[in-house]
Amino acid sequence: MVGIEIHNRVEPLLIEWERLAKHAKASPFLWPGWIQAWWHAFGEGELQVLAVYDKDRLTGIVPLHRSDGVLRSLSNGDTPLFGFLAENETAVKALSHALFSQEPRRVNLSFLSSRDTSVLSVHAAAVAACYRVITESIEAAPYVAIDKDWDEYEKGLRRKFRSELRRRRRRLEEEGRLTLEVFDGTKRLDELLEEGFRIEGLGWKDAHGTSINSSAALRRFYTEVAHWAADCGWLRLAFLRLNGQPLAFDYCLESAKIHYLLKTGYDPAYGKFAPGMIIRHLMLARAFSKELDTYDFLGAGHSPWKREWTSTQQERLFLHIFAPTVLGFLDRTAFTAGRWGLGLAKSIARSSIVGEDRRRQLKRSYEALHARFHN
Repeated sequence: MVGIEIHNRVEPLLIEWERLAKHAKASPFLWPGWIQAWWHAFGEGELQVLAVYDKDRLTGIVPLHRSDGVLRSLSNGDTPLFGFLAENETAVKALSHALFSQEPRRVNLSFLSSRDTSVLSVHAAAVAACYRVITESIEAAPYVAIDKDWDEYEKGLRRKFRSELRRRRRRLEEEGRLTLEVFDGTKRLDELLEEGFRIEGLGWKDAHGTSINSSAALRRFYTEVAHWAADCGWLRLAFLRLNGQPLAFDYCLESAKIHYLLKTGYDPAYGKFAPGMIIRHLMLARAFSKELDTYDFLGAGHSPWKREWTSTQQERLFLHIFAPTVLGFLDRTAFTAGRWGLGLAKSIARSSIVGEDRRRQLKRSYEALHARFHN
């Protein structure tokens, strides 16, 4: 018999969760180690882990946090992928319906793969519960499918780009000995992270507050993920060095024959040599030589430098789901109609103290506004 439990801690589920993730060949971003690190760094509100059991066996899980009546996925700009971890369709459906069992005013699920079957299941469950769903495409994650040999792939790159790459590398090698080092974190991990984080933040990232070292939360997150991933055998820290000095750095995971590029950066003092371009070329060549299936760039596909390497992308979705209640109605008004809708939503919220006639008038105004935005 299928049953649902709600847990407010990851630790009691750890062994079963890892078993399920391993069985499903899940990406690292659905494993409990990643979720724990995310929650320790970014978590707010109440942790709610929905777990599906079939005859006392864990068959599905989705981690959420609840605040002010809103259920949100454990995801943000540093999350490459979020989704349901489920053994079968029955578990997916059970998790989907469980989202609405507590009658949240809103459900926000972000960074879902467009290929994830849970997207359709959640939509169906939301409709059955009379919730309204708005699906937003938030980014396209580029990747290289390693389904040919390296020479064939390289020849598919723009000729001018290949020529420029060779020229920059020759110029850099004229400066000294150029090497690529890739570490798995089993030795000197904290020392390597310190060196890598420094390189990753050089240039515009530190200035714009987006580097790993720019906040204590980010540094804690990527440090904790690194230690967990190293224990799993998945961590890859890559350094492009000139005479032993680091010029560029990649922070990556490698699991189930997929290479995931999470963070990268280079020393702008060597910008004229394009060290970011050179480390990418070398790391892609390495991926082909390791007989991996995919090199996943992650993140937004609109970055010009990523488009040089591949035109293949995978869409990421954000599901905004609103309850059939006054609060859900106000949330949806504000979301769909911007500032105008927000003002109207506030008016409706206040109208409860000015009488029923006024409330009806404001509701009719909202309905006209809603029709304008959705017709």
